[in-house]
Amino acid sequence: MNMIESLWAVIPAAGAGVRAGSKVPKQFVEIAGKTILEWTTDRIMSMPEVSGGVLALPRGYESHGSVRWIVETLALKHNKPLVTVTGGQTRQESVGLALEKIPPHVSWVMIHDGSRPLISRDLALRVIQAAREHSAAVCGTSLSDTVKAIVPSHQGDLCFVHSTLSRDGIVTVQTPQVFKLSLLRQCHETAKRDGFTGTDDGQLVERYGYKVAVVEGERTNFKVTFPGDFALAAALLEKQASGSEPASGAEHFGEMNRPGSGSRRARRARRLLQREEAPVPVTGFGFDVHPLVHGRKYVLGGVEIPWPKGLLGHSDADVLCHAVADAVLGALSLGDIGKWFPPEDSRFRDASSLGLLADIWSTAGKISEIVHLDCTLVAQEPRLSPYIEHMRYNISQVFSISMDKISIKATSPEKLGSLGQGQGIAAFCVATLIKKGRG
Repeated sequence: MNMIESLWAVIPAAGAGVRAGSKVPKQFVEIAGKTILEWTTDRIMSMPEVSGGVLALPRGYESHGSVRWIVETLALKHNKPLVTVTGGQTRQESVGLALEKIPPHVSWVMIHDGSRPLISRDLALRVIQAAREHSAAVCGTSLSDTVKAIVPSHQGDLCFVHSTLSRDGIVTVQTPQVFKLSLLRQCHETAKRDGFTGTDDGQLVERYGYKVAVVEGERTNFKVTFPGDFALAAALLEKQASGSEPASGAEHFGEMNRPGSGSRRARRARRLLQREEAPVPVTGFGFDVHPLVHGRKYVLGGVEIPWPKGLLGHSDADVLCHAVADAVLGALSLGDIGKWFPPEDSRFRDASSLGLLADIWSTAGKISEIVHLDCTLVAQEPRLSPYIEHMRYNISQVFSISMDKISIKATSPEKLGSLGQGQGIAAFCVATLIKKGRG
């Protein structure tokens, strides 16, 4: 198969994660600076073998801020399509819905749990290779603990041992799992028709008589499930990011290594991880204009200015904050303020534009730093210079930067055009940022 051009990833992340004990679904919990889902998606989408991805999400989370961040930023970062779908009541339903989103030209699909953020490319490659030879492949780890069958008692939660099972030939199965796309679609359709629900996609394929290859998994590739898993995953991710641990769990645990190859690969992984990505300066330009009308507040840079007229718009129509927002978003290729806060959305009616700017920066600030903002206001009246320092202060607080990184100038249109007739106010902004390395 042509892996680079015809393999898509499906990342099921629609579960509630109740066993994790968090207030939000576990995939949206932040560890080591990113949400679990972002860690997972970033690693999957960074693989050259994957040419696109589908995120299956809980209902109501399709427009969640962190989801919007993942889809817009990672699609741009890796230059690959990344789409979302609302998941179903079960994992199987969610995967089935995601399969429908994959383009018709794609031949292969990789399924990987959204709550397994420590996947390594080495593991993915081995599963892909096995699937290439056998049409279906999963990964799994052998058991180290004794396994016993138990029976319930009539004494509360107490159970009794029924028998001790042999560990021979038993593995605990992980993801990624890779399948011929047509085969997996067929098995999902048949299972739906039969009313059968499996615990993973490999079970559906094997149930209908197809062989599923198994490759050795990695013990670091665990599924974040219980409260204690968060701290362990965070520690491992931080170690990998710092270069003190290799990215492959198989190397860390001494499994699956060819004689003499593990140390060389580990050293190479450390060298790659220790290379700091050079900061990338980027520039964005923002412009906004709003009419002046009676019955509205006159707000610029979060400062309410006493004046008979105010700016007309869906929010508080703060043209300065809007221009700054568009400049920042433009520098990072993240769209414009209208895309983030649609004017038809009633939630943003009369909203503070300074607050909207802060919301944008809560996301954009994760991958960038402000170097300088150069702003110009164009207004015939009133005289704005008395309010400029207050505007600079407000905006500096949004970005948590010093005021010397913010320039705001006001100029008159000299009674030319509609602005010169006092019918509106315009704002311009040039934003210079530095992109942070994202790992």
